[in-house]
Amino acid sequence: MDTLTPSSTVPLLRAEAVTRQGPHHPVNQDSHFADPACGLFTVADGMGGHRDGDLASRTTVEAVSRLAGLPASGHDMQLIALESAVAQVSSGLFAEYLAAPEQDVSGTTSLSLVISGPYASCVWAGDSRLYLLRQQHLFLISEDHADAAGRLTCAVGIDESIDFGRRTLERMPGDVFILCTDGLLKGMDETMLANMAAEGTYGLADRLIARSVAGGSNDDITVITVWAEPHDQAR
Repeated sequence: MDTLTPSSTVPLLRAEAVTRQGPHHPVNQDSHFADPACGLFTVADGMGGHRDGDLASRTTVEAVSRLAGLPASGHDMQLIALESAVAQVSSGLFAEYLAAPEQDVSGTTSLSLVISGPYASCVWAGDSRLYLLRQQHLFLISEDHADAAGRLTCAVGIDESIDFGRRTLERMPGDVFILCTDGLLKGMDETMLANMAAEGTYGLADRLIARSVAGGSNDDITVITVWAEPHDQAR
Protein backbone atom coordinates (compact mmCIF):
# COMPACT_ATOMS: atom_id res chain seq x y z
CA MET A 1 0.00 0.00 0.00
CA ASP A 2 1.26 3.49 -0.81
CA THR A 3 1.68 5.55 2.33
CA LEU A 4 3.19 8.67 3.81
CA THR A 5 6.43 9.02 5.73
CA PRO A 6 8.83 11.73 6.89
CA SER A 7 11.18 12.72 4.10
CA SER A 8 13.93 15.19 3.37
CA THR A 9 11.64 16.60 0.67
CA VAL A 10 9.12 17.72 3.31
CA PRO A 11 9.87 21.26 4.56
CA LEU A 12 10.18 21.99 8.25
CA LEU A 13 6.52 22.53 9.03
CA ARG A 14 4.83 23.93 12.10
CA ALA A 15 1.22 23.26 12.99
CA GLU A 16 -1.30 24.08 15.68
CA ALA A 17 -4.50 22.08 16.10
CA VAL A 18 -7.37 23.09 18.37
CA THR A 19 -10.88 21.70 18.78
CA ARG A 20 -13.83 22.92 20.83
CA GLN A 21 -17.04 21.06 21.61
CA GLY A 22 -20.27 22.98 21.07
CA PRO A 23 -21.86 23.88 24.43
CA HIS A 24 -25.15 22.13 23.63
CA HIS A 25 -23.64 19.00 22.08
CA PRO A 26 -23.36 15.78 24.14
CA VAL A 27 -20.13 14.87 22.27
CA ASN A 28 -17.69 16.60 19.96
CA GLN A 29 -18.44 15.24 16.49
CA ASP A 30 -15.23 16.75 15.07
CA SER A 31 -11.98 14.77 14.82
CA HIS A 32 -8.55 15.80 13.61
CA PHE A 33 -4.96 14.68 13.05
CA ALA A 34 -1.80 16.72 12.43
CA ASP A 35 1.70 15.39 11.74
CA PRO A 36 4.07 18.13 10.53
CA ALA A 37 6.94 15.65 10.17
CA CYS A 38 4.96 13.72 7.55
CA GLY A 39 3.23 16.73 6.04
CA LEU A 40 -0.19 15.17 6.74
CA PHE A 41 -3.15 16.99 8.26
CA THR A 42 -6.86 16.17 8.37
CA VAL A 43 -10.18 17.28 9.87
CA ALA A 44 -13.56 15.56 9.87
CA ASP A 45 -16.98 16.74 11.01
CA GLY A 46 -19.56 14.08 11.84
CA MET A 47 -22.97 14.72 10.28
CA GLY A 48 -25.34 16.17 12.87
CA GLY A 49 -28.87 14.81 13.00
CA HIS A 50 -27.70 11.37 11.92
CA ARG A 51 -26.41 8.30 13.71
CA ASP A 52 -22.94 8.19 15.30
CA GLY A 53 -21.41 11.20 13.56
CA ASP A 54 -18.63 11.26 16.14
CA LEU A 55 -17.75 7.63 15.38
CA ALA A 56 -17.76 8.28 11.62
CA SER A 57 -15.41 11.26 11.94
CA ARG A 58 -13.10 9.46 14.35
CA THR A 59 -12.91 6.33 12.17
CA THR A 60 -12.11 8.44 9.11
CA VAL A 61 -9.34 10.38 10.85
CA GLU A 62 -7.85 7.20 12.32
CA ALA A 63 -7.69 5.67 8.83
CA VAL A 64 -5.84 8.73 7.52
CA SER A 65 -3.49 8.83 10.51
CA ARG A 66 -2.37 5.25 9.85
CA LEU A 67 -0.78 6.46 6.60
CA ALA A 68 1.80 8.44 8.58
CA GLY A 69 5.17 6.91 9.31
CA LEU A 70 4.93 4.07 6.78
CA PRO A 71 7.01 3.53 3.60
CA ALA A 72 7.28 6.59 1.37
CA SER A 73 5.90 7.20 -2.09
CA GLY A 74 5.62 10.08 -4.56
CA HIS A 75 3.17 12.90 -4.04
CA ASP A 76 0.53 11.58 -6.45
CA MET A 77 0.70 8.13 -4.93
CA GLN A 78 0.25 9.64 -1.49
CA LEU A 79 -3.00 11.18 -2.64
CA ILE A 80 -4.18 7.90 -4.13
CA ALA A 81 -3.42 6.13 -0.84
CA LEU A 82 -5.28 8.82 1.09
CA GLU A 83 -8.38 8.58 -1.09
CA SER A 84 -8.29 4.80 -0.88
CA ALA A 85 -8.15 4.85 2.93
CA VAL A 86 -11.09 7.23 3.23
CA ALA A 87 -13.08 5.42 0.53
CA GLN A 88 -12.71 2.16 2.46
CA VAL A 89 -14.15 3.81 5.57
CA SER A 90 -16.99 5.25 3.49
CA SER A 91 -17.83 1.84 1.99
CA GLY A 92 -17.88 0.27 5.44
CA LEU A 93 -20.20 2.90 6.88
CA PHE A 94 -22.58 2.69 3.94
CA ALA A 95 -22.63 -1.11 4.11
CA GLU A 96 -23.70 -0.84 7.75
CA TYR A 97 -26.56 1.42 6.68
CA LEU A 98 -27.69 -0.99 3.95
CA ALA A 99 -27.69 -3.84 6.47
CA ALA A 100 -29.92 -1.87 8.86
CA PRO A 101 -31.46 1.14 7.07
CA GLU A 102 -33.85 1.78 9.94
CA GLN A 103 -30.83 2.93 11.98
CA ASP A 104 -30.07 5.83 9.58
CA VAL A 105 -26.76 6.66 7.90
CA SER A 106 -23.55 7.46 9.76
CA GLY A 107 -21.54 10.05 7.85
CA THR A 108 -18.87 12.68 8.12
CA THR A 109 -17.05 15.29 6.12
CA SER A 110 -13.36 14.69 5.42
CA LEU A 111 -10.67 17.16 4.40
CA SER A 112 -6.95 16.43 4.27
CA LEU A 113 -3.85 18.42 3.38
CA VAL A 114 -0.74 16.65 2.09
CA ILE A 115 2.52 18.60 1.78
CA SER A 116 5.63 17.10 0.20
CA GLY A 117 8.44 18.82 -1.65
CA PRO A 118 7.13 21.91 -3.45
CA TYR A 119 3.54 20.68 -3.56
CA ALA A 120 0.51 20.99 -1.31
CA SER A 121 -2.65 19.04 -2.11
CA CYS A 122 -6.12 19.09 -0.63
CA VAL A 123 -8.45 16.09 -0.80
CA TRP A 124 -11.97 16.48 0.54
CA ALA A 125 -15.58 15.32 0.70
CA GLY A 126 -18.16 17.61 2.28
CA ASP A 127 -18.00 21.19 3.53
CA SER A 128 -14.99 21.29 5.82
CA ARG A 129 -12.62 23.82 4.28
CA LEU A 130 -9.00 24.56 3.43
CA TYR A 131 -7.95 28.20 3.22
CA LEU A 132 -4.60 29.54 2.07
CA LEU A 133 -3.19 32.86 3.24
CA ARG A 134 -0.67 33.97 0.62
CA GLN A 135 0.91 37.43 0.48
CA GLN A 136 -1.81 38.80 2.79
CA HIS A 137 -4.63 37.47 0.58
CA LEU A 138 -6.97 34.67 1.66
CA PHE A 139 -7.95 31.98 -0.85
CA LEU A 140 -10.50 29.18 -0.45
CA ILE A 141 -8.81 26.08 -1.88
CA SER A 142 -11.59 23.52 -1.32
CA GLU A 143 -15.12 23.82 -2.68
CA ASP A 144 -18.08 22.86 -0.52
CA HIS A 145 -19.96 19.73 -1.55
CA ALA A 146 -23.34 21.20 -0.60
CA ASP A 147 -26.50 22.39 -2.30
CA ALA A 148 -28.08 25.85 -2.07
CA ALA A 149 -29.81 24.87 1.17
CA GLY A 150 -26.54 23.77 2.73
CA ARG A 151 -27.27 20.04 2.55
CA LEU A 152 -24.21 17.90 1.87
CA THR A 153 -24.09 16.38 -1.62
CA CYS A 154 -20.96 14.34 -0.93
CA ALA A 155 -19.56 12.98 2.32
CA VAL A 156 -18.01 9.87 3.81
CA GLY A 157 -20.53 7.09 4.43
CA ILE A 158 -23.64 8.41 2.67
CA ASP A 159 -23.43 6.66 -0.72
CA GLU A 160 -22.01 3.60 -2.47
CA SER A 161 -19.10 5.60 -3.88
CA ILE A 162 -17.43 8.87 -3.02
CA ASP A 163 -16.42 11.56 -5.50
CA PHE A 164 -13.51 13.38 -3.86
CA GLY A 165 -12.51 16.92 -4.58
CA ARG A 166 -8.78 17.34 -5.13
CA ARG A 167 -6.58 20.37 -5.75
CA THR A 168 -2.80 20.66 -5.93
CA LEU A 169 -0.75 23.84 -5.88
CA GLU A 170 2.90 24.81 -5.65
CA ARG A 171 3.87 26.25 -2.32
CA MET A 172 5.35 29.70 -1.90
CA PRO A 173 7.42 31.08 1.00
CA GLY A 174 5.16 32.46 3.71
CA ASP A 175 2.11 30.35 2.83
CA VAL A 176 -0.21 29.62 5.76
CA PHE A 177 -2.82 26.86 5.44
CA ILE A 178 -5.96 26.81 7.58
CA LEU A 179 -8.08 23.65 7.81
CA CYS A 180 -11.42 24.09 9.55
CA THR A 181 -14.79 22.49 10.12
CA ASP A 182 -17.87 24.53 9.26
CA GLY A 183 -18.45 25.61 12.84
CA LEU A 184 -15.71 28.23 12.50
CA LEU A 185 -17.61 30.25 9.89
CA LYS A 186 -20.77 30.26 12.01
CA GLY A 187 -19.23 32.92 14.24
CA MET A 188 -17.07 34.94 11.85
CA ASP A 189 -16.78 35.76 8.16
CA GLU A 190 -13.92 35.29 5.71
CA THR A 191 -12.85 38.94 5.93
CA MET A 192 -12.28 38.57 9.66
CA LEU A 193 -10.55 35.25 9.09
CA ALA A 194 -8.17 36.87 6.61
CA ASN A 195 -7.42 39.81 8.90
CA MET A 196 -6.70 37.58 11.88
CA ALA A 197 -4.51 35.24 9.83
CA ALA A 198 -2.47 38.20 8.62
CA GLU A 199 -1.76 39.26 12.22
CA GLY A 200 0.55 36.30 12.92
CA THR A 201 0.76 32.53 12.82
CA TYR A 202 1.57 31.42 16.37
CA GLY A 203 -1.59 30.99 18.41
CA LEU A 204 -3.79 31.59 15.37
CA ALA A 205 -5.91 28.45 15.80
CA ASP A 206 -6.79 29.41 19.37
CA ARG A 207 -7.54 32.99 18.38
CA LEU A 208 -9.81 31.95 15.52
CA ILE A 209 -11.87 29.63 17.68
CA ALA A 210 -12.15 32.21 20.46
CA ARG A 211 -13.36 34.81 17.97
CA SER A 212 -15.88 32.43 16.43
CA VAL A 213 -17.29 31.56 19.85
CA ALA A 214 -17.50 35.27 20.70
CA GLY A 215 -19.31 35.76 17.38
CA GLY A 216 -22.01 33.29 18.38
CA SER A 217 -20.96 29.87 17.02
CA ASN A 218 -22.45 27.08 19.13
CA ASP A 219 -21.22 24.30 16.85
CA ASP A 220 -18.22 22.04 17.31
CA ILE A 221 -15.19 23.83 15.86
CA THR A 222 -11.83 22.43 14.79
CA VAL A 223 -8.97 24.44 13.31
CA ILE A 224 -5.51 23.34 12.15
CA THR A 225 -3.00 25.96 11.02
CA VAL A 226 0.08 24.89 9.03
CA TRP A 227 3.08 26.89 7.89
CA ALA A 228 6.74 26.39 6.99
CA GLU A 229 9.43 28.03 9.05
CA PRO A 230 11.72 30.49 7.24
CA HIS A 231 15.08 28.90 6.42
CA ASP A 232 16.96 31.06 8.90
CA GLN A 233 14.64 29.89 11.72
CA ALA A 234 14.56 26.28 10.49
CA ARG A 235 18.26 25.92 11.10
